[in-house]
Amino acid sequence: MKLIIKQYLASLKERDELDAILPDLLSQIGLNVYSRPGRGTRQDGVDVAAVGCLDGSKEKVYLFSIKAGDLTRSSWDGDAVQSLRPSLNEILDSYIPNRLLHEHKDKDVVVCLCIGGEIQEQVRPQVKGYIEHNKRINLTFEEWNGDKLASLILTNFLREDLMPQQARSLLRKSLALLDEPEASYQHFSTLIRSLSITKWTRAKDQLTVIRQIIICLWTLFAWSRDAGNIESAYLSSEFSLLHAWNISKKFFAEKTKVAQEIQSAFQSILIVYLQVSSLFFYEKILPHAHKRHALSEAVQASCNLDVNLKLFDVLGRLAIGGLWVYWETQRVGNDEPEILNKLWEKFQAYSDTIMQLISNNPTLFLPIKDDQGIDISMAVLLLFINTNNHDNIREWISELVKRTTIAHKVNFQYPCNLSSYTELLEHPQQNNENYHQEVTNGSILFPIIALYASLLDDKNIYSEVQTLKKNHLSHCNFQFWYPDEFSEEHIYTNSDLHGATLSHVCIERSSDEFINQAFTECNHSTEFKKLSAVEYNLWPLILVACRHYRIPVPLHLMKGLRDSGHNHGLL
Repeated sequence: MKLIIKQYLASLKERDELDAILPDLLSQIGLNVYSRPGRGTRQDGVDVAAVGCLDGSKEKVYLFSIKAGDLTRSSWDGDAVQSLRPSLNEILDSYIPNRLLHEHKDKDVVVCLCIGGEIQEQVRPQVKGYIEHNKRINLTFEEWNGDKLASLILTNFLREDLMPQQARSLLRKSLALLDEPEASYQHFSTLIRSLSITKWTRAKDQLTVIRQIIICLWTLFAWSRDAGNIESAYLSSEFSLLHAWNISKKFFAEKTKVAQEIQSAFQSILIVYLQVSSLFFYEKILPHAHKRHALSEAVQASCNLDVNLKLFDVLGRLAIGGLWVYWETQRVGNDEPEILNKLWEKFQAYSDTIMQLISNNPTLFLPIKDDQGIDISMAVLLLFINTNNHDNIREWISELVKRTTIAHKVNFQYPCNLSSYTELLEHPQQNNENYHQEVTNGSILFPIIALYASLLDDKNIYSEVQTLKKNHLSHCNFQFWYPDEFSEEHIYTNSDLHGATLSHVCIERSSDEFINQAFTECNHSTEFKKLSAVEYNLWPLILVACRHYRIPVPLHLMKGLRDSGHNHGLL
């Protein structure tokens, strides 16, 4: 296990990865971290600063300068701006004399060379000479290399009494099976579930569990990235994020030190998830979305069913990734125009890529599973935010309805409520009306399409859905889903059934009556706004849960679009 952790540490980047792990590790071993990595602020060589006692010694100040990977001649004192020696000089010449907090002036200072890997032998004499030359009274240097960090992680995060051998075995299995993403994910999800269901009574124990999740997830991500296969990391980051929130949520209303540390630890997991999502977008999808059939061919499927299932899955992932970017735009003030503009550019990139994905991969014009309405709903939700996309939405959902109508007429792979891959391979059965009615006895897909048609005020598309219902789905129960009083307890972990259904939605009414029926129920279903992710402005977590556990998207988000006049509003 130590070898696994060392390899993971050596592969981490300096920014947002190694420097994201270190503060939690220092807090876990008993130090008080008073300065964390910053952006756009002068740090004078110090990435992380902490104070406290280690190994029973007197209280000291620990100043960390972090470098990724092995320390080479170049990263020690090369041409790179971020070389370690210049950073150490800044600590000695600027930080200690001018920026060390007044209450720590009389304490011994330890300057820590924090390295993800090892100091290479050819540069060790220079490092040793530098340390000997700069030793002073009350000032010492320490080497915190990958070996030491791995030992601390094993001792404090993954120690046997908190993470038993079975859990360690699950992590090793998950890493070993990265080339089989589903199997890897199954082992990892079992690991996370085993950690998160433990009924710890103390907040500090719950903090430790969240930090264990961070370490396990970072390890999986680092290995996945090196292997060039991040599928398991993507699924596992979703699962970890949701379970971590289920543990963390009750501490977001508190101001205690432990509560703040739990909030910070949860943010670390969110950072990993967003990095995996961004990597998936920029490396796996963006370079190929503009090419005709490129992503369909990349599936390397044995049949068109595989292409259909995978591309609708990709569609949902892109939609959530873009909605997280939109969420970030709402958190940035107008006094930071450069950051805000970059975020909107990134949001537009997601939006454009989704439209390219749809136009270049015709399988996205005909869903084969009714629950692919979840992915369609998220994609339209993203596209709807920008009014320039409305015509594109109309073309897409109109084509969806037309192709579905034809599929019903000729009995060809129309949307159904089957979930088994084997059953989907045999779908549809020929000349069997009982089968047709059984596999289309309920739908969330077409009510959502009708709802978006109503939001777009497109009477033609709404009429096409009415005709489809009348001619081919008269037996089908059109329905909407709403959170209920049990959703808060179960939505993040999928631990039990929850939610309420509005059945037999009346599509025969006018579009105005239809949309009023759907949104009036939102006014009565007040449990959505009581969801902790909504209360603490982390509403994209609800969409992550919907995608991961295949739960219909709450209509409250669509209602927010209408209530805001389509002016960048969801809540």
